Amino acid sequence: MRKARRHREEFGEVIEVFADRPGPKTVTAFVLGWVLCTGLTFINPGETLLLAVAPGIIFAVMFGLILLYLSGERLIVCERGILVGSVAPGIRPYVIPFQQITPGSIAGVTGANRYLKEVGLQGQIAQSTLRASWWTKNGVHFVACSAEDARRGRRRFTLALDPIPRSIDARWIWFAGTGKEPPQRALEAIARAASATGHTQLAQAALDRGVVELTGNPEDASRQLPGHPPIRRGGVR
Repeated sequence: MRKARRHREEFGEVIEVFADRPGPKTVTAFVLGWVLCTGLTFINPGETLLLAVAPGIIFAVMFGLILLYLSGERLIVCERGILVGSVAPGIRPYVIPFQQITPGSIAGVTGANRYLKEVGLQGQIAQSTLRASWWTKNGVHFVACSAEDARRGRRRFTLALDPIPRSIDARWIWFAGTGKEPPQRALEAIARAASATGHTQLAQAALDRGVVELTGNPEDASRQLPGHPPIRRGGVR
């Protein structure tokens, strides 16, 4: 909410917040990693109690910070636009007004863990406009402005992760996870806010498109993800 308040004058009040946090399996893996790393330090422990427990404390802080930053992904629907990305300390989400989203390009997605595979990016480095993690199950796909525009000129290391335009109209494809919340709820929140501010075409098209379950087949990308160019398994046609 604090990050959203930075844009209250332009975007108005927050309507809905969707958090895409790591699931229990991911958290358990981090805990087991901490136990393993801490246990290894006791093979040759420090000479004093402080030196013996210090590595465990350091590992706990390290793993905790990693989880904190992994848990920061948000899709924030405001009255006049959306915020996408991490709200972790020191990071600002991307800012996208409704007028910069292509009408008809919004689609709710289930089976989002297959998103990167379907768009032909599996195994490649993450991109700043595609906020998909290994635990992501639900989300919203849409076409909008570039990551550089959505950052509002704040150049930082994520500039290297910005993708090239990939949509059929030479714009940028975005994806944001909605966590455990069904994507239909995010579509309805976006449609409600967009309609109230006069973006009725954007709102109605989002509701009409609805939710699709991804197959993970790149040949289905253009059919299931509006705005995505036709691709084969070998790449874009």
